[in-house]
Formats: sequence, C-alpha cells, structure tokens
Amino acid sequence: MGEKQERGKVALKGVLITRKNGSVRCPYDVVVGTWEETDTILKLWAKTVHGNAGFETCDFRVVFEDGNSYSGTHYLMQKDCFQRNILPAHIHRVCEDTRIGWDAEEFLARYDIPRAA
Repeated sequence: MGEKQERGKVALKGVLITRKNGSVRCPYDVVVGTWEETDTILKLWAKTVHGNAGFETCDFRVVFEDGNSYSGTHYLMQKDCFQRNILPAHIHRVCEDTRIGWDAEEFLARYDIPRAA
C-alpha cells in the first residue's frame, strides 16, 4: 500500500470521502485504502474549489482494521493542493480542540493516523 504503519497501532482499512458541493455534480463519493490516496483525491478536489466561496465541504468516514471508525467534516480549500496528510492533520486538529470531551490522546495513540509533515 506504500505507507509505513506506525508500530503497534491499528492500521487504516479504508476511507469514504463525500464531496458535498463543488464544480462536479454532488454529492460525490470516493472510497480509498490509504492516507496517500486520500491526499490525492483531496488535492484534486482542492484545485476546483471556487475562489469566492473559499471552501467546499467534504464529509469523511475513516475505518480501521479493528472495525472502529471516525467520521467528520473537512472544509477543503485551494491551499490544500500544497499540503500533505490533509485528512490526518485535520483529525489531529479536531482531537486537540475537543480533547476535553473525550480521550483523544488514547485514540491517537491507538490508531495509525500520521502527523502532518
């Protein structure tokens, strides 16, 4: 799959990304199997984000090998064309912002979600 799993962490099984709005007929679903493929799709979509709106909405569901999942919404912007680990970075930011409401540190320690480069 081209990605190095962090030792002892639960691996990614797949990601469903739903483009909720944008230049193509929406919603538009894509299923990928690696974080690298997730970046490829999000970068492709980011290239067509309308400049006036500033962002487009993408819902996602990340499924791990143990059957657990994580769902959310990412607001895709044109600048995402130049980022790495777009979705993992988003997940880390959300965990940091919401860590009081749940055990985000345990979640990040258990699952293989790369840090932004």
